[in-house]
Amino acid sequence: NLLGAAERTPFDVALLDTFARASYLELDYRHEAANLERFRTELLPRLGSSVYVPRSYPAVTTRKVLATEWIEGEQLARSPPEVINRLIATGVDCFISQLLDVGFFHSDPHPGNLLVDARGRLVLIDFGLCAEIAAFDTRHLTSAIVNLMRGDVEGLVDDAITLRFLPPDVDREALLPPLRRVFEQGRLAAATQASESLGGGGRRRGGRRAAEYSAVASKRRQFAAISRDLNQIFFDFPFAVPEYFALITRALIVLEGIALTGDKDFDLFQAAYPLAAQHAARLFGAKQLASMLGEAKAAERSWRALLRRESRQPRGQLPSVEVL
Repeated sequence: NLLGAAERTPFDVALLDTFARASYLELDYRHEAANLERFRTELLPRLGSSVYVPRSYPAVTTRKVLATEWIEGEQLARSPPEVINRLIATGVDCFISQLLDVGFFHSDPHPGNLLVDARGRLVLIDFGLCAEIAAFDTRHLTSAIVNLMRGDVEGLVDDAITLRFLPPDVDREALLPPLRRVFEQGRLAAATQASESLGGGGRRRGGRRAAEYSAVASKRRQFAAISRDLNQIFFDFPFAVPEYFALITRALIVLEGIALTGDKDFDLFQAAYPLAAQHAARLFGAKQLASMLGEAKAAERSWRALLRRESRQPRGQLPSVEVL
């Protein structure tokens, strides 16, 4: 073990193979043209007229030359804040649909690849680097989201094993207790944040600003502590990240960065939550999903009751508390 880290399956050869394959395919413009047409046929019908993918021209496309429809547009990241705010929900819907519906993911959505055309549509370009996600994995990614919503740590570990984040022989008895503690810390942090937000209605402007600054600083400290604990768990246990998920994470971080230029309070997980829930309802059925989330609703009611006692606020004035 290196510096006490858990033993992991060697990944150096797989990493080099993945890099070599992606580099080779990205240099073949026929492959990129095929990716582009796949997005047009499988993604666009799901999103209506708010998203656009340019046409390709296979007859004049070769391994070294890609011919596509010309797009006149401005980069989303350089657009006015009101345009970014209008389209960011479309962008989240677009990428969640790629991840959970299509199973084929644009893995390089840097600011230059997301445009706004004259019709106000979000336009995706540059399809050289894409990630394939098997239908089996999309189902279990959705299951992981549902278990995260429920706070079902054991279910999350099952999903992590199925999705190859953990080996089948991981020591579950050793892993579950610290993982449960992190989840409880997350619940407590969310509850504390909501509780603090209840008492700010009557402050004057200067006091409100000081309170907001204090709340942000407190939130950062709380979640920094949770992040340290979670990183320690990743260090102590043989977690690994499948190559496709590393590309997904990179793409979502870029998308969130663009969104923050339009709205400094943007929260990617909060924006994706209803879309993921809709997909889970389609996959598992509304009744089954409602049953699966029953425990989470009960937990939310318990947390709201706790906040009510602490804040002494009347019923109906409490914000909804997200349950991890």
